[in-house]
Amino acid sequence: MKRAAAVALASFALLAIVGCSKIGTSTTPNGVAQGTVPGVLRYDDIQEPSTMNPLLRAEAVSSDVDMFVMGFFYNYDSDMHVIPELATDVPTQRNGGISKDGLTITYHLRKGVKWQDGAPFTARDVIFTWKAIMNPKNNVESRNGYDQITSIDPVGDYEVKVHLKKIYGPAIATFFAFGGLVPILPAHLLEKDNESGDLNHVPFNTHPVGTGPFTFVRWIHGDRIELEANPDYWRGPPKLKRIVFRIVSDDNTILVQLKTHETDAWFRAPSALYPQFKSLPPSQYNLQLEASFAYSHLDLNMKNPLFQDLRVRQAIKYAINDQELIQNVTHGTGVPAQAEVAPFSWAYNKDAPWFRYDPAKAVDLLTQAGWIPGPDGIRMKNGQRLEFTLSAVTGGKTGEETEAILQQEFRKVGIAATIKNYPASLFFATEGGGGILQSGKYDAALFAWVESIDPDDNSLFSSSQIPPNGQNSLFWSDPVIDRAEAGQLSSYDQNVRKKYFAQIQDEIATQAVTDTLYFNRYAYVWSTGLTGFKPAPAGTSNYNTWEWEMQ
Repeated sequence: MKRAAAVALASFALLAIVGCSKIGTSTTPNGVAQGTVPGVLRYDDIQEPSTMNPLLRAEAVSSDVDMFVMGFFYNYDSDMHVIPELATDVPTQRNGGISKDGLTITYHLRKGVKWQDGAPFTARDVIFTWKAIMNPKNNVESRNGYDQITSIDPVGDYEVKVHLKKIYGPAIATFFAFGGLVPILPAHLLEKDNESGDLNHVPFNTHPVGTGPFTFVRWIHGDRIELEANPDYWRGPPKLKRIVFRIVSDDNTILVQLKTHETDAWFRAPSALYPQFKSLPPSQYNLQLEASFAYSHLDLNMKNPLFQDLRVRQAIKYAINDQELIQNVTHGTGVPAQAEVAPFSWAYNKDAPWFRYDPAKAVDLLTQAGWIPGPDGIRMKNGQRLEFTLSAVTGGKTGEETEAILQQEFRKVGIAATIKNYPASLFFATEGGGGILQSGKYDAALFAWVESIDPDDNSLFSSSQIPPNGQNSLFWSDPVIDRAEAGQLSSYDQNVRKKYFAQIQDEIATQAVTDTLYFNRYAYVWSTGLTGFKPAPAGTSNYNTWEWEMQ
């Protein structure tokens, strides 16, 4: 499963954060005031979670909140090393955690962990979470991987054995790990609701209870989410006392709030504002560009008859000047890409075909496909104009700038593109929730996916994963992809899987159903008063929030 990152192509005013709390006057070593509130972190973003229930969404911003409140089997640090959390070790065939036939995985659970209401965390919670994922009444965006489990058996309270239908290559990175999106959920609170109906409309969805370092306090929609330190967290009480995540509707507003010290941080901020971030006083703010597994891309909805012709799809790809986008939109921070696997990934295929900017080639392909320029320069075929809508998340500077450039580039080759954007909560909602992507209510969509360290992309591209079964919001069916995805899933051997991932990257580049524009290097901006924070490329930088401290 992949996390939708509105911040890559859209990127959240806030009222008083803690009632009428007095602003602190902590200083840097040179005596410059930072305007922080000691013990309190205020951070902003443009996107608001669609729900607090991790089962029912897949946005990166929501997963960031999960890292404060919930608990996974494993997370990844800034060096992409595995951090065991609710599981104490990482199963492999070498250590016996994965059986010789690859069909049984044994997890040892951490003892002494409590839910934030005081109930103990046990194997019962793991088994329940899997059952909740698989309940067809729950609006889960993808059951990919979890549907390969036949049963989960407890061995006492602190060990579970996961039995599989067949080998599932990304199992360790997926099952109840950060890469699989779903943390462990509390059986004692949700079990009866799951058995008697569904989890789409329960109090938990607006007031979650987890095992993480911070407890949920309140969510004021369109304004803020407030958290406070969990004194019973298994690692010990966090150093921060309170966190206020504030939803602000415009990129520039957040920038102003950084300048006026109304907020302390903007994590995974849009690179379109990088020049403005550089003007912030270095004595007051840290600024770091961090490579990421997130890639910005243009998806073509294969439900649209216009995109059934390969020549049209490839012409669209040739018409896009990726270097112009990288220079003018990301200000040189983006990294060129052929397909959807990051250049620093073990699965990267450097030999995947490149479609370099070539408007003359785009014109030639469209002419071959029978699209002839009309009186206004827009191509026509059988009385139909070659036009479609471009959609992204409302309010983001990066998305809006990208759309404007693409409009111009498409117009040069005779394609008309109109812009129709949507709020993030609607754009990324599940199919059951009427989401624009998952329901296929778009022509061409601009957004980003945040890859896991494991590059499994079966949920995005396999024909079996077309919504409501998964995240294939391209509505694309390709037998070459299906065979290669089945191959990469069928082995725990990285070398075997790499061969299949190379085939997938070749086919994705060639078929041009989705065009990877560039890999993002996100800008992280945070007050020098915040210590313990270190940006990470592996999905989220919130891997050690119990160590963060605000002076």
